[in-house]
Amino acid sequence: MPRGRRSKKKNKSKLDLEIVTLIIASILLAVLIYTKAGYIGQTLSPILGGIMGWIKYIIPIGTFAIAIALASDKDKEDSTKKIMQYAVLLLCITTVMTVIQVAQGKLNINNGFQDAIIEAYDKGSNNIGGGAVGAICGIALINLVGKVGAIILVIRNSFN
Repeated sequence: MPRGRRSKKKNKSKLDLEIVTLIIASILLAVLIYTKAGYIGQTLSPILGGIMGWIKYIIPIGTFAIAIALASDKDKEDSTKKIMQYAVLLLCITTVMTVIQVAQGKLNINNGFQDAIIEAYDKGSNNIGGGAVGAICGIALINLVGKVGAIILVIRNSFN
């Protein structure tokens, strides 16, 4: 068998494995996050909430959408690129949510960075705001460019 043909088959089987893995992961995440089934679900849902806020509910849907996009992509674009784009989009959303929280006075950043992150994690565990990750990015941007500047910067960069 010619070498190029084996390489194409290997790449196709690798992509198929990635697609199947993403579909299984999205279904598993959906069950664990939405239903809080079993010990893992009861533990994972608040932890993911603390990390990313209510965006945790979008993760299984987005993961499934990426799998479908990869399966239907005729160009077979690099799956890592799509996953990274999705991760950056989620990061932008959590950051905007945190900046809005701070602007509304629902997240106190005056007591120091660490206390604000802990407060954001606690609120995120209760599905409020952007969680700790959003707070890390949001507070840093607020300190650099202000609240309005942070939102403009994040929204502008989320569409690139």
